[in-house]
Amino acid sequence: MIRNFLFHRVHPQRDKLWDPMSVDLFDKCIRYISKKYDVVLFEDLAFSDKYKSNNNKSIATIMFDDGYKDNIEFAAPILKKYNIKASFYVVTESIDKNMPTWTHILEHLFQFTSIKNIDVNFDFLPQDLKITELNSHEERIRYVSKLKPFLKTLPHQKRQSVLNVVMETYNDIEFPKLMMNWDDLRKLKAEGHYVGSHTVTHCMLGTMDNENDVAFELLQSGKQIEQQLGYFPLTISYPVGSFNKSTKELAKKAGYKIGLAVKQNVHNPLKDDLFEVSRIELYNESWLKTQLRITNILEEIKFLIKYR
Repeated sequence: MIRNFLFHRVHPQRDKLWDPMSVDLFDKCIRYISKKYDVVLFEDLAFSDKYKSNNNKSIATIMFDDGYKDNIEFAAPILKKYNIKASFYVVTESIDKNMPTWTHILEHLFQFTSIKNIDVNFDFLPQDLKITELNSHEERIRYVSKLKPFLKTLPHQKRQSVLNVVMETYNDIEFPKLMMNWDDLRKLKAEGHYVGSHTVTHCMLGTMDNENDVAFELLQSGKQIEQQLGYFPLTISYPVGSFNKSTKELAKKAGYKIGLAVKQNVHNPLKDDLFEVSRIELYNESWLKTQLRITNILEEIKFLIKYR
């Protein structure tokens, strides 16, 4: 059983909608994980004798999704402190344009716009999400806190229709510049870390009907990494953990050897598909709750409550 720990952002500044893990907590996590487990790169592990060995119960990996600048500013020095190598899965358009993912942009726009009127009245939205105005910052925060998780449940085209309206309407602020660049990624590679793909635009692949669009997201992101870093990546990390059977087949066809899901559980190489590898995402929470996630006790408790 292998524990693949997933992080996104590590930063001292707080965010009420999507709070990065604090620098102190990240340090505590890496110190604890490095003492408790043998920490290796998943890309090295997956093709080694250790991968399907009965002696892999004490193995862990460290992974990052998206490609935020704070990964190299705050997380990388801590990884170096504990001599840990990690895998970084990047959204190539975000790296090219220094533009966050749609999930971050959505929240940023609602947090900082001063525009009150917005026509979000699509027939596929529930009644409480159909709006024509939001008059205060507090209203916008409450609204986007409900909107974002609902958008993740929609087919790609419907979700994109809502995002287009939001971006066209809330045009009074600039998008934040928060992402790494290719020089940053070259530096991470030189330090022994691995850089893999998280698609071109962070689309939820499992919700996309057009296989050509999915193939583009997979193949073009890999080619961009190959052009910039010198290799086609072994690994595709599915954005928001969204994939299906077709996604996996297209990923294999593109040339990937590993596909990463989320699932909040340990990965069992003897049973699990290498194209839907489980990961455990860690958040900016109390140390007690973080420990329960690291040891997987939290998921075991949830399972017992669900099936008691």
